[in-house]
Amino acid sequence: MERFNDYLDRCTRVAVFGGTFDPIHNGHLAIAEAVLHQFKPQKVLFMPAGSPPHKPNKPITEAEHRYQMILQTISKTLGLDVSRFEIDRVGSSYTIDTIKALKATCPSNATIYFILGYDMLLDIPNWRNSKELLNLCEFITVARPGYEADLKQFKKTHNAKVHLLESPLLEISSTYIRESIKQDRPVSALMPIEALNYAKLNGLYDFIVPDLSKAHFDWANNRLKIHLSPRRYKHSMGVVIEAEKLAKHYGADTNKARWAALLHDTTKEYGANKKRALCKRWNIETDKIIDAHIELAHGLLGAESAKYDYFVTDKEILQAIGFHILGHKNMTLLDKIILLADFIEPYRDDYYPLKEMREYAYVDINKALIIGLTAMRDIDASRGKTLHPWSEDALKTLSEI
Repeated sequence: MERFNDYLDRCTRVAVFGGTFDPIHNGHLAIAEAVLHQFKPQKVLFMPAGSPPHKPNKPITEAEHRYQMILQTISKTLGLDVSRFEIDRVGSSYTIDTIKALKATCPSNATIYFILGYDMLLDIPNWRNSKELLNLCEFITVARPGYEADLKQFKKTHNAKVHLLESPLLEISSTYIRESIKQDRPVSALMPIEALNYAKLNGLYDFIVPDLSKAHFDWANNRLKIHLSPRRYKHSMGVVIEAEKLAKHYGADTNKARWAALLHDTTKEYGANKKRALCKRWNIETDKIIDAHIELAHGLLGAESAKYDYFVTDKEILQAIGFHILGHKNMTLLDKIILLADFIEPYRDDYYPLKEMREYAYVDINKALIIGLTAMRDIDASRGKTLHPWSEDALKTLSEI
């Protein structure tokens, strides 16, 4: 049996925000937050429809995905919540059934608001049990200029309690977002980042499925070329060349090597403040050394960017990207390949000890990395800096092999 969120039996002012939310967008959030401010409900309750009767023949994204996009979006905002009531219901989702169940759950003196667009408000007389619905709750709507007379007549005709929401009207539609994604147009300004990331990682709305195919790689490569400087892009291509050669030589997965190499520096050219902001957004834990030298975070940030911006979810690839700067205690073969390829790629300007590392690269990968990490320690010492503990651990482990 469908149930409402258990706290609702204590709520005396609830605003229900129904819809398909396919996907939730910034216009929805602007309305929900305006309702919180103007009408002071204890909760604005997003109510994604399970099987909406007004869209019987239109394909709708799976309910669980729509629910999760809302949940991940609103969880950070005080006063917003989402209910599974309609998506867990068998059959069509009728508003009258939802409102009656909610009235039975909330205290008897509770005020129930229902949020809806102005066009939908005028269509209520065509809904199931519309007269009963108009008596059970109050309505909140966003009306465009010039509709005041029609609204006054609607309230008089149906004896309905209708409130106008004082909110800027954001002309955003879920349909436009879905079509934009199909045509590879940007939508990051139209929908919350949490919902966008969820849609990407789950291949919704024709986002590229993260399958690591050649077509996927070519798309990522073209996108990377736009966002990196020519010099940084050339370096990344050099790392791809070297990583493929090393992977073939040592029997590693060549496709994973080229992916990790391609995306290892996606955030290298971000500014320091953006790097710090993204560390907070992506919950990346940093230590004192990385805090003081935030450029060292670009590997960890690059792994997140590979996931959210380039749709790569393979854990081995993400780990190799994340630790390509500093290494770590228990490096996999792929980790070693990307770290070494970054050291010795063919477009590198000469530096100490590049020649020696290249001599050992295809003879003893561990020895080549020991040379490189030791040089890093010496350079840091000459600058009054301390080698990061991850690199020290990598050096120790490699020396013991």
